[in-house]
Amino acid sequence: MKLSCDICGRPEASAVVLIEGAKMVACSRCMRSGKVLYRLDDDEVKSEPVESAKPRKTSLDQGEEIVEDAAARIRKAREKTGLNIAVIAEKINETESYIDAIENKRLSPTFEIARKLEKELGVKLIEKSAAEELSEESKKPSRFSAPTLGDAIVIDKKKKGK
Repeated sequence: MKLSCDICGRPEASAVVLIEGAKMVACSRCMRSGKVLYRLDDDEVKSEPVESAKPRKTSLDQGEEIVEDAAARIRKAREKTGLNIAVIAEKINETESYIDAIENKRLSPTFEIARKLEKELGVKLIEKSAAEELSEESKKPSRFSAPTLGDAIVIDKKKKGK
């Protein structure tokens, strides 16, 4: 019995992957979207875990994240250009069903696909993560600084002097 990919529907499932806490059967193309738990070989399961060939970069690796309203931004930009999903999919070398799934919030785009869509549609989909922005804010000099042990000693000496 041939298994089909739970993500894109292709009939050539080749691995079981973990994506956002869910175990899914995936084809060789979609297995890059998550952590490969094990590969399937002719309906036989290899017992040892296998790492995916190309690990997916996370927002922590890059200090960037895909915007929450990416689907709406993609659809709006595509409609503004007057192009249909088939044309956009062909231009960025992806399937129509994948782009449709992104626009309908069934899938989130990978950073690679988000960059392709940014370039093709002229829309901003990747921004600095909130953690990265906070760390940059903390590097800026501020007027207030937290009290130090030295400050506590000075305060204590002032109290004793009164």
